[in-house]
Amino acid sequence: MPTFVLMFKSIIFSTILWSLLLLTSCEDETAPAVAYLEVTELRVAAKASEGTSSSKLNTIWVEQNGQQIGAFSPPCRIPVYAGENQSLRFIPGMSLNGVYSQRNQYEMLSTIEKNWTLNEGSTRVLSPEVLTFEYNPTYTLMIIEDFDGIGLNYNRTVQSDTNLLITSDTSEVFSFPGELPNKSGKFVLPPVSLGEFKTLQAFELPKYGANVWLEVNYKTEVALTFGVTANEILQSIKTPVVTLFPNEEWNKVYINLVTEVSGYPNALDYNLFFGGINTTEDTATVLIDNIKLLY
Repeated sequence: MPTFVLMFKSIIFSTILWSLLLLTSCEDETAPAVAYLEVTELRVAAKASEGTSSSKLNTIWVEQNGQQIGAFSPPCRIPVYAGENQSLRFIPGMSLNGVYSQRNQYEMLSTIEKNWTLNEGSTRVLSPEVLTFEYNPTYTLMIIEDFDGIGLNYNRTVQSDTNLLITSDTSEVFSFPGELPNKSGKFVLPPVSLGEFKTLQAFELPKYGANVWLEVNYKTEVALTFGVTANEILQSIKTPVVTLFPNEEWNKVYINLVTEVSGYPNALDYNLFFGGINTTEDTATVLIDNIKLLY
């Protein structure tokens, strides 16, 4: 018999044997006991000095007894191992720079840890109160502008065709359940014009790959860009970070500035800016609120 035929038959026999062994092994193993966690919503509870509690958390990572179970998007039903004294850790996540497909753990919020007995086949419903996250005190949180004080922490740049205003019009002001609506920022763009605004203060921010975040509530009729100006000894370098699409309802975005900050390690400090361009023949309005810097 030709050698290649023998080899072919040997390979087939080995494959069948391994398949039988695997099937036998699977049949002998006992399936682990499973329980379920039901998650409907993720929330944030900010202290008085931390500004609004508005959030847009859309992902939760679950760890059980030190091992990662996976990432899930509420509302969801999460299978976990049943048993007594089960240690569970919940890590909040959101869309990086407003891109829905780019989910990121948000370390600026503290994780939640629970220790539960989970009976086999049972379902534990985790109310929003159970999964309400607080800001992580390990990091710095600065409210750059909430438009509720006197004056503004942003100046118009020399390129800007319009001014940043404060509005108290109830049809324009951002509001969050349980919080008193106060005021919001606003700039109006005439046809074919530019609005751009930079922080009065320059910030010393961590470099070398450290995460720096910006949280913003916004509602805009034109594309809205946020960015960083790195101030070196002899020059200032303006770098856009993200451009957000127009939207009809108030939205929240988490913007990561690590690339733009760490990309200029020789910078003495950094200013933050935002702005928009109206290319149409109609007037456009941009509303903005609750600008937080976290690092």
